[in-house]
Amino acid sequence: MKAMVLPSLGARLELRDAPVPKVGPTDALVRVRAAGVGLTIVIMIEVPGRVTAFPRIPGHELAGEVVGIGSEVTNVRPGDRVTCHFYLTCRACAYCRSGRETLCTAFRGYVGMACDGAYAEYAALPALNLVRIPDGVTDIDAAVAADAIATPYHACREEARIGPGDHVLVVGAGGGVGIHMVQMAKLCGGRVLAADLGDAKLEAAKQAGADDVIDVRQGNLAKQALALTDGRGVDAAIDIVATTATLEGSLAALARAGRLVIIGSRPREVWGVASTFTVDPQVVLNRMLEIHGSRYVTLAEIGQTLELLRQQRIRAVVSRTFPLEAAQDAHDLIRANALVGRAALAIA
Repeated sequence: MKAMVLPSLGARLELRDAPVPKVGPTDALVRVRAAGVGLTIVIMIEVPGRVTAFPRIPGHELAGEVVGIGSEVTNVRPGDRVTCHFYLTCRACAYCRSGRETLCTAFRGYVGMACDGAYAEYAALPALNLVRIPDGVTDIDAAVAADAIATPYHACREEARIGPGDHVLVVGAGGGVGIHMVQMAKLCGGRVLAADLGDAKLEAAKQAGADDVIDVRQGNLAKQALALTDGRGVDAAIDIVATTATLEGSLAALARAGRLVIIGSRPREVWGVASTFTVDPQVVLNRMLEIHGSRYVTLAEIGQTLELLRQQRIRAVVSRTFPLEAAQDAHDLIRANALVGRAALAIA
């Protein structure tokens, strides 16, 4: 099979011929039809320790067809169209059993990092990580939904707790996760202030439903957000960029009892600078502010996100589609912050 392979930490991807992976007793073999491409992969392949062995086939957002199953698999069967949960978890600890599997105490790593992933014609994956794709949802939309849409679903409902009439600031609103965060916040009833850099990303955020946009190039994120809310501030600020400046600006933009939700991270190993930020505990106490880390999603939330796509209550925003062999080109564009919305690989 053809695969895009990461030969070493931070290296450029290489197109190689690779054997079709063997299926263990609890695995399923998936013929990959589409793979989402996002900043998470670009970051993780440069951070020591995330990829457990080389060479490695990256990619965790996928859609495809089950073509083989292990002897112990009962939840999927050949012919099923599926997407995949990103985390490799134990399914037995208190967190897994309470529906918080992203906090698994026996966490084994990530699809595409601790096992080969979606940048290939076939992938062998734990069958219990797979979620069926409903009829009417395309392969590319389903692949993107597994992270770039499901993550906003969790963040808006469970962490930001957005309700009708809430003012919501989305930082990084024109990116692959942010463009769907705008839609999801609107679906929850929020009035969305979309912040980003560049005319194309701000226009895309408008097209996705943002009520107002904030051009971060004009400076002082908090001041602009306060001006758009008559000085009140926002009920929730969702920061997908997570620089020191955006985190401190998002916190300063909060109204009383506001919630800062941190989605993104910028490891020093990749960006060369720490993204730590300063919190005044007296301000947090007096204004009863909340700071949340929002870490991916549950298996159930992937299924719920796919159902929103099926009902056409949200749409996948994929601005560019690449063939498998051009995966590195997609990575380069993402690294340069040159793409609006999500990118995807179409794998014939």
